[in-house]
Amino acid sequence: MYPYHRLIKMMLGNLFRKKQSFDIEREYRWSFRPGLGDIDVYPEVNNGRHYVFCDLARYDIAFEIGLFQYVRKKKYAFVIGGSTMRYRKRLVPFRKATVRSKIVGFDEKFYYFQQTIEQRGEVKSSALIRAGIRFKGGTAPPGDVMRDLGYELEPFMDPWVLEWATWDDESRPWPKPM
Repeated sequence: MYPYHRLIKMMLGNLFRKKQSFDIEREYRWSFRPGLGDIDVYPEVNNGRHYVFCDLARYDIAFEIGLFQYVRKKKYAFVIGGSTMRYRKRLVPFRKATVRSKIVGFDEKFYYFQQTIEQRGEVKSSALIRAGIRFKGGTAPPGDVMRDLGYELEPFMDPWVLEWATWDDESRPWPKPM
């Protein structure tokens, strides 16, 4: 089940937090403690939960810079267009962990995030996530969205991110329907 309790806590906490200005160079941080609902039978944090924690960290950024309110007002929705996760160490339940999020690019359709989950000074997993904002007729261009929020940004992409995006769009075969 999706951890709505964490999302509600985040929403309430952001009601009283002063909005921050967005900085494309900044690394954003969100901390949490994995609980019983996050573990599998081994007992360690389930691999799918790593993605959920990355989701929540991106929501925290969206709340912080006013993007969440913008998306709700316009009746848009956050979507994921692709992701790759690398796991290296077990994420232990009940110990504080942090998701470090950095935007490593954006183009005409998507924002690209590198998100790293750490616990006790060790990197546990790292994700590259392509996220967008959808509306009924298509995808909202990130440059336009950021301009609406008062930020002038030029599209950019770190070379390794461009290589991944190109592979995912052009080289990776899409399955045929049965």
